[in-house]
Amino acid sequence: MTMTATTSPRRRPRRSQKKARLLVGLLRHTLLIVLSLIVLVPIVYMFFASFKSVADFFGNPYGLPKEWHWDNYTRAWEEAHVSITLPNTVFVTACSVIGSTAFAALIAFGISRREKPFAIGLYTLFVSGLLVPVNMIILPLFVLLKWLGLFGTLFALILPYIALGLPLGVLVLAPLAATIPRDLVSAAEVDGATQWQIFWRIVLPLMKPGLISVAILNGVWMWNEFFIPLIVAFKPESQTMPVGIVAFIGSYSTEWGLVFASVVIATAPVIFAYLLITRQFQSGLTAGAIKG
Repeated sequence: MTMTATTSPRRRPRRSQKKARLLVGLLRHTLLIVLSLIVLVPIVYMFFASFKSVADFFGNPYGLPKEWHWDNYTRAWEEAHVSITLPNTVFVTACSVIGSTAFAALIAFGISRREKPFAIGLYTLFVSGLLVPVNMIILPLFVLLKWLGLFGTLFALILPYIALGLPLGVLVLAPLAATIPRDLVSAAEVDGATQWQIFWRIVLPLMKPGLISVAILNGVWMWNEFFIPLIVAFKPESQTMPVGIVAFIGSYSTEWGLVFASVVIATAPVIFAYLLITRQFQSGLTAGAIKG
């Protein structure tokens, strides 16, 4: 009886801890399921709506299509000018992501090589660009692009995108570059390596996870950017997908099936790209958080 009396109090805390862990796990999984549904339900709705006719869309907005109009994608490609806006979006995003990531990596390496007071000031100057709204700079940007003769071209989008992508790139890459051992860089200098060789062969490979994270984060907003292309890319041959899709919506009648088909075409590359490099993206964010 004595043994039972002494061991039973020890078992109760273990059972209560086990129940607490089960409750926390249940709440965590419930929250994740709810958040997943918040993201997935609009995507599923968009996919099914892309196969509907106008009558089916308004008559049965939340159900499955009564008749699957596969030709909506063909018509969207031709009538919504996706054949023009999609290549434009791919070209602008690719050039902007490569340019902003490359310049951000160079700036981050330069900041990491400076003395601390100067480096902190320079780092703060670049990162403060995140606080500047696009609406504030659109007028001087308009005047500058018109003066350079780039107004209405794809380069009128690429150059601002590169500049606007630098603050986020420096924010992520500068702390990552600062963690690279100085002895490693000094050893390369002793061996006769130039600053460019040190950056290209030593620093850049070590910053690979952060580079992937910056490329994804900047690439998503560049792909979906609407305001800047609406102002500076007014010509039909230089429009991107967000502007092209909105321009396709009519004042009196709209083929919503074609609109949603265009949105599916615009969304699919981003989803596939994220699924392919999701592990590298997560490791890059983790590395930046720990080393920063």
